[in-house]
Amino acid sequence: MQVYRFSKVLLPVLIIFNLLFMPSTTTNAQSNKTNHPKIEETTAYITSFKKTNGKWVGKFDYIQWYFGKDADKEFLKDCNCSKEMDHAPDGYYIRNVNPKIRTFTISNSATYILQTFNPYEIKWNQKVTRAQFVSFLKDRNQHHYIPFHIEIQNGIVTKITEQYIP
Repeated sequence: MQVYRFSKVLLPVLIIFNLLFMPSTTTNAQSNKTNHPKIEETTAYITSFKKTNGKWVGKFDYIQWYFGKDADKEFLKDCNCSKEMDHAPDGYYIRNVNPKIRTFTISNSATYILQTFNPYEIKWNQKVTRAQFVSFLKDRNQHHYIPFHIEIQNGIVTKITEQYIP
């Protein structure tokens, strides 16, 4: 009985002692935490892309890009079509309801990816230089809008990818 009483008193004392004098692991875990920058991904038309005061600046008109079943669903929401029209033409649908144009600085190390750099040949995810991208915009974007997927990190555009339209 003596041992039972002794362990009943000693065990809580040992637990409290360990809690008080053991190094905390939560402070180490918090100090090793890395804050990753928030990356915003959106789809937009590029309305302007030029060098201003030594920096490249783009103006973007955000759009909603839908593909496949989502395109059909969103198309039918917006369309006042006859019953024969039960899906989005060409399998995609673009909605552009917000007229706000957003302006962003373009990173000096931004990545530019095109699908139709050569208008006569589709080459998927072709990485091009900024100069090639600017030339592409001048040649193609005058006659119709091309959607681009944009990645923005801390308010700076870091990646622009052309969305292929069939």
